[in-house]
Amino acid sequence: MNAMAKYCRRFCERKRPALLACLPLLLALSTVFIFGHDLRSHLERDRDHSRPTYKKMAISANLSLDHHFLMFWRQELKADGTLFFLQRNRFPIGGHVLIALAIMPFGDDLTAQLYAARTLMLLCFAATALLAYLSLCRLTRQPWIAASATLMAFSSFYCLFYGDMVSDETGIDLLGAMLTFHGMVLFVQAGRFRQLLVKTCIALLLGWHVYALLLPFIALGLVRECRRVRLVPFNQKVALLIRSRYVLLGLVALLVGLAVLTFNFLNEYVALKGEKSLVELPSFQSMMYRTGMDPNDRLDWGPFLLNQFSRIGGMSTPYFLLPALGVLRPPESYVPLSVVVGLGVFVACVFGVCVTRPRILWATLVLFGFCWALPMR
Repeated sequence: MNAMAKYCRRFCERKRPALLACLPLLLALSTVFIFGHDLRSHLERDRDHSRPTYKKMAISANLSLDHHFLMFWRQELKADGTLFFLQRNRFPIGGHVLIALAIMPFGDDLTAQLYAARTLMLLCFAATALLAYLSLCRLTRQPWIAASATLMAFSSFYCLFYGDMVSDETGIDLLGAMLTFHGMVLFVQAGRFRQLLVKTCIALLLGWHVYALLLPFIALGLVRECRRVRLVPFNQKVALLIRSRYVLLGLVALLVGLAVLTFNFLNEYVALKGEKSLVELPSFQSMMYRTGMDPNDRLDWGPFLLNQFSRIGGMSTPYFLLPALGVLRPPESYVPLSVVVGLGVFVACVFGVCVTRPRILWATLVLFGFCWALPMR
């Protein structure tokens, strides 16, 4: 007991600045549990929020072995007596499983289920913010700067816009991405590679957007490795790169992703009783669209980039100043003044990457947003 008390005392003394800076962050996060449950008025007023919320609730409630864990939100009886499922099987099952576990104790009480699912979303939001704070503390070595940046980021327009929804890809998916980024920070600074692998595997069960973080990190890591072994003979250089931890991370992430996709495809194929081939499955068609491989849906880069800069401007502007930019909600098309603000923020981020260390982590953060937005166009 004395040894444990001494360890705790030394830990608190060493981490005192980080713990003190975390207090206002925890206080701010506690308020979301007070003001973040006003569901009924929002869902009745805003159909853009009610439709995805009720759809996620239905998908999670319908998860069962009887339907081979097919993620469907509606079923219809055809004239021939067969059931037709309206499914949404293209996402990993992890987020829906968490929602299903949260609402399970409340039976058929829809109101209680909504509040339980919303509480889960708020817990994920708070956990994501804390992971961001811990990552920034390690990166900046300045706890108060890390706490201020976290508060600004999680008080952004987009976080507030999604503040009354139950949504796995905007709540749980972001938690998985930030969990992986925290693992990246520990790997780069302390060499904890196994922890990064475990966090990546957990995150891939929660959502696909982890790949938006892994792609720039692995690419930049391989460039870093190439520079490190540039004086080594070619044969040895290839062998060293193949054994690189960045390559191993990519392979593990790819295998886990393929396993999740295989699970989804098999469930969908069985539910449709083999009536459609693999390439005709809705999940496969969605994957083609999200990766930009659908020939019928080409990305128009001009409007896409303008829209992204507009969103950066909206996220970087304090909420009460947004009407001055002409931003009233997440825009479907760009807002000129917001584009100017977004361009300025982007230039500042690029300059910051050039002067900060470790560059690989800061550059990954800058590219992460772009890689996230590309399939969500």
